[in-house]
Amino acid sequence: MSDIYESAANSLGLFSSPCLTKVELRLTCKGISDRDALSKPDPCIVLNMQSHGQWMEVDRTEVIRSCVNPTYSKVFTLDFYFEEVQRLRFELYDINSSHNGLKEAIFLGSVECTLGQVSHSSFFIIYGLYLTSSLPSDDLTSI
Repeated sequence: MSDIYESAANSLGLFSSPCLTKVELRLTCKGISDRDALSKPDPCIVLNMQSHGQWMEVDRTEVIRSCVNPTYSKVFTLDFYFEEVQRLRFELYDINSSHNGLKEAIFLGSVECTLGQVSHSSFFIIYGLYLTSSLPSDDLTSI
């Protein structure tokens, strides 16, 4: 478990329920729109969890340079609490600098779901990525 996730889980009060199991999430995207005319996107996915109405960053994938169909090697290992609704938001960014910070990143869209929805899928789930205009765009796939 990453230090970022453990800190976020403690802050969100996620260690209160004894009924839990570990869930591994592996992410890939297909057909990310090329919003920068000069180059292909350098995508990164930020995973956020919601608790008590607050969103907190849990972890993020690596940045994959110049790729419209990235498959991330980062595996998110999350604690799934059976009696709690754990809301997740996956935010897709195009990282435009030599570091992985989000200050200069271009927001490409997001997907919201619950950890229960993801953990109860048989193998993979495909979600349409939504921009701020609420129109479906690229596909964000959880495998």
